[in-house]
Amino acid sequence: MAGTEEKALSDLRRMILDGTLRAGEKISEVSAAELLGISRTPVKLALARLEMIGLLKKRDGRGYQVREVRESEVENLLRVRGSLEGLAAWHLATDGLSESARGLLLQSLQYSEQLTGRELITAEEAALYQEANTLFHTTIMDSCSNEFLQVSYESIRHYPMAALGALSFDLDQPKREAMRIAIGHAQHAIVFHAIEARDAARAESVMREHSHATLNYARLFDSSDASQATSLAMAGSTFVNGALIQ
Repeated sequence: MAGTEEKALSDLRRMILDGTLRAGEKISEVSAAELLGISRTPVKLALARLEMIGLLKKRDGRGYQVREVRESEVENLLRVRGSLEGLAAWHLATDGLSESARGLLLQSLQYSEQLTGRELITAEEAALYQEANTLFHTTIMDSCSNEFLQVSYESIRHYPMAALGALSFDLDQPKREAMRIAIGHAQHAIVFHAIEARDAARAESVMREHSHATLNYARLFDSSDASQATSLAMAGSTFVNGALIQ
């Protein structure tokens, strides 16, 4: 079921972002299930998740309505979210990790490490990485000592793609998504070790870069020269394998 839900989520999210499903268009469990050719149960879960990340809004009656999403607005929003997440990582590195926060971050890293090194990524694996990614991002924000950061984040969380850990997988591109997961995991490991080393500047800068990756790396992988992306993924994975042993 997780794989079917993730595929439904991926397909519907892509249709919203590329304009196939237009702003203001009404969508229901029935219409979405017919559109995708699958049962209503995974569609129901996918629609609820799309509402959570701000791409749909609940109608007064039954069903949902597609929100208007402009790439420039999402880009500006991710810059704000990245700044907040970078500052949260800075505070954790400055103040030190609690044992509970450390345990949750390590748990996330263990989950995502199992998904690296693959040639292709499946819908089930994408769902597992989404869980690990959300755990990593929410732990950093929830564990930081600056309550004003959390209040600031609450004010933007319902905008499109602003949810902590929100990803936009394209499961029709399994090789590309496998590389993105490898890079994402590598950056998580770098942030974690910077926080543990109390290197606040590095923790902030890498976390900020990582938060921007949703759009930046999509452009990188869509370029005609994919060798840069492959090299980045390989370099990141090499670092992680060494770092986690230390």
